[in-house]
Order: sequence, then C-alpha cells, then structure tokens
Amino acid sequence: MKKIKTIAIAITMMIAGTTIATAHEEKGPHGGQIQDANGYHIELLNKDGKVSVYLLDDKAKPMSNKGVTGNIILQLADKTSETETLTAIGDDGFSVNNNKVSTFTSCVVTFKVNGKTATAKFKAMKEAAAVYQCPMKCEGAKTYSEPGKCPTCVMALADVKKKEEDHKHK
Repeated sequence: MKKIKTIAIAITMMIAGTTIATAHEEKGPHGGQIQDANGYHIELLNKDGKVSVYLLDDKAKPMSNKGVTGNIILQLADKTSETETLTAIGDDGFSVNNNKVSTFTSCVVTFKVNGKTATAKFKAMKEAAAVYQCPMKCEGAKTYSEPGKCPTCVMALADVKKKEEDHKHK
C-alpha cells in the first residue's frame, strides 16, 4: 500500500512539474517563447523561417553560450522528426541549421551546461500576419497586408496589431 502511495505521489509531482514547465505565456528577452528547464529557462524564437534558441538563467536573463552545447529534436509537419546540433551565434544564442525548420510542429531543446542538462518542449507558434491601416481612418476600416502610405492622406500606414498591443500595455 505504501509503495502504491509513493508511486501515486511521484506521478502527481511529474504531472505538476510538466504543467508548470509548459505554463509560461510571457515572452523571453529576445521575444520568443520561454520554458522552465531544470533551474534554467530556455527561449525559442521562431521568426521569418529561422529558429533561434537561448539559454537563460533562473531569472530568465540571457547567459553566455561559451562552453554550452545543445541539440534540438524537431517534429516536422510531415510527421517525421530530425535531430540537429545547435550552433552558437553571437554571445548568447544558438541557431538551427535545417532548411525544414519552418515546418516544425513541436520540438524538444536540450542544453548541457555546467554538468547539468536543461530540457524544454515547445509547440510551434504561428506568426500572425501584419495588418496595416491609415491612422486617420481615411478609408474607414480598410486594411492592407503591406506597409505603405494611405492613398487618401498619404500618411504612413500603421501596424494595427502593434498599436493594439501598445494600447493593452498602458
């Protein structure tokens, strides 16, 4: 009976740990998704068809990539998976050298740092397309998919989403 209770507690702790590890909604210092990872944080930025990964300290601040190694397992849209070694870029980042990287649906990132292993799982987040509109609303609610100038008043079109996000933060 005691053994069953111990196993049940261990399973509950693992489930709770998994829930906590995937609960981050905030953005990391580079603008990517952030996950807890064994006393560290891992940030994944998937932008413009390129994936960058960052190892962060326990306060989610960027760390040097010196002496850190890592890999990423990509689950691709065609239901296959590929494992890639992360390549250091700059002082604190890593990149993925795989032309299929933009088609991943989920991935697992693992870093080896100071004798410890830090691992986090991420789901791919779709980039929302930018929407532009005249700030004076000369054309009512008409929007554009590309930046440019309003054909009526010639003002620069404003990014509607950015304007909404700025408004939410104030």
